[in-house]
This record gives sequence, structure tokens and C-alpha cells, in this order.
Amino acid sequence: MRFEKLCIVGNARTQQKNPITARFSHFFIVFIVEAATGKIVDLDVTVMLPATSNFIRELFIGRSLAEVDSELLECIRCCYLASSQKAIQMAYMEAVRKYRSWLSSHRGASAPGAENLPLS
Repeated sequence: MRFEKLCIVGNARTQQKNPITARFSHFFIVFIVEAATGKIVDLDVTVMLPATSNFIRELFIGRSLAEVDSELLECIRCCYLASSQKAIQMAYMEAVRKYRSWLSSHRGASAPGAENLPLS
């Protein structure tokens, strides 16, 4: 079976008094990525306001889940000044781990050209 896009969910906990926790109980980022590269083409996130969602989307769109991007983590730390900052970083890092696990298990097996995909 050929995989062109993947849906990868990264989740994390937010602070107990965070409105996201009150409404959703957990924090999720749903990443839609190109299977071959890990490039993030779309995402959705459990936040309270559309402006927050748009800001987070702008941070991630065009980046990759192929490896943890330390520049992106620093950007979140410096530019996203809200109580769910660490949850965003953790959800992202979990999604990277899931993508790399999928990539490693499908290397050469199901995806045409997968034998040439980078692991790092």
C-alpha cells in the first residue's frame, strides 16, 4: 500500500487551571504530513480561540516531523507566551517520535521509494 499522507496525533497534558484542560481534558495537535518527508502540510489543535490556532499553524506549517527541530522549540519558547507552551512542545516531540517509528517500520516495506527515506 502506498502512503502519501499521514495523520499523526501528538498529545500532552496542560496545567490543571488551563481552559484547554477544562474543555478537552488533554491537549492534542493533529499533524497531516507528507509520508515520504514528514513535511507538515496541515494541522489542527485543541485550543480555545481561532487566533491561537492560526498562530500555532503558522509556527508548524512547512516544518518537518523527520527530526526534532530545536529552532522550532526555541521559537515556541520565545514567541508563544501562554500556559500551554510546554504542552505544544511535548505534543510536537511525541509526533516526531511517532513519525520516526512509522518511517522505520515502513522502510522498504509498503511505501515505494521508502528505502531512500532519511531516518535523521
